[in-house]
Amino acid sequence: MKLLLTLLLMAVLIALAPYGSASAGLSEGRAAYARGDYSTAISEFTALAEAGNAYAQRMLGAMYRQGQGVAKNAEHALYWTQKAVKQGDGGAQFNLANMYETGDLVAKNFPLAAKLYQLAARADIPLAQYRLGVFFLEGLGGTRDRVRAFVWFSRAAVNERAGGLAAHAAKARDKIGQRLSETEMARGAQLLQRMLAQSAGVSRKPAKQSTGTGFIVSADGYILTNNHVVAGCKEVHIKPLVVPVVATDAKRDLALLKVGANFKRFATFRDGAIRKGESVVVAGFPLHGVLASDLKITTGTVSGLAGPGNNATLLQLSAPIQKGNSGGPLLDLSGHVIGVVVSKLDALKMARATGDIPQNVNFAIKGDVAHAFLAEHDVAVVTAQSTADLPPADVAERAQLYTALIECWK
Repeated sequence: MKLLLTLLLMAVLIALAPYGSASAGLSEGRAAYARGDYSTAISEFTALAEAGNAYAQRMLGAMYRQGQGVAKNAEHALYWTQKAVKQGDGGAQFNLANMYETGDLVAKNFPLAAKLYQLAARADIPLAQYRLGVFFLEGLGGTRDRVRAFVWFSRAAVNERAGGLAAHAAKARDKIGQRLSETEMARGAQLLQRMLAQSAGVSRKPAKQSTGTGFIVSADGYILTNNHVVAGCKEVHIKPLVVPVVATDAKRDLALLKVGANFKRFATFRDGAIRKGESVVVAGFPLHGVLASDLKITTGTVSGLAGPGNNATLLQLSAPIQKGNSGGPLLDLSGHVIGVVVSKLDALKMARATGDIPQNVNFAIKGDVAHAFLAEHDVAVVTAQSTADLPPADVAERAQLYTALIECWK
């Protein structure tokens, strides 16, 4: 299965566009290859390869290996692939690594394959990152290290160029994550952050643009927040990790993130109806960078069971919220989730319309709406009836164990 996945994605990797501008001949060669005119592609790539173009050398090596437009020729395939490897071409590094892993054209050599996969993975080739995860997991290169396997699967899972491979990488990452200790997870987080910081130098580094709040909803490490908190983000950070967005729903303004697995502390959803007048607690990270960085708590009541325009998916609450609270949990006095904080009424707009400035008119997505969204994505949550009447300080202590600051980087 693993080898089949590699071979299925080989065609995508072979045709991977080079960085930077392309000459007319290179463009013509790529176009010819894409339409299956391999004879023309060979002609264009040969001239460019002989002139030292690494991408053309990689393509020639791959075509001689596959017998595309020419008879299969192991000597030519190796010659051109190795020429491109010496120039640091990540795709060629992957191709040569694959040869040494599978024993195609060369004798199998797992340690050498591992070294080449390392080079290709650091060149941001997603399939190399995935294969490197497999190598560390199974000890194929001589080193068995499940933390490094977790890191490389994580890197492939969030690689923008991974396409359908991302889901396979995420599944492998989560399976390993369930077996990692807290110490191992911390080590993995440090390695991944270092790796991402190094790879960010290839292009313009994203910068933090906005913040919001999210909260862990299952032992599998799923985090719930608002869609508008993560929409348009190049990267989503929950320190010290860069985390993938696995599902979004713009209409309900909900989003699902994934930070690993095997969490002991996560939110419990309320099993039971909500009544007007109930006391509530809002947990979040408002005005981050202006206020202190710890979790902030505000209290109030449920003042309405619908939002603007009688929107039945929302609750109205009197608890104060600020920019940055979005995506945080709305809790009852048993510490159970009854909603997801989403917005505050636009005071200036209302003042123009009514001549009065509204005070503490804020909204949250109802807990059953959030629960339905999670169920649609196979996230099982814990529910319980609310019978306790805890002090808000106790509710806050529980909330800080599973509530997280979310950073949007663009």
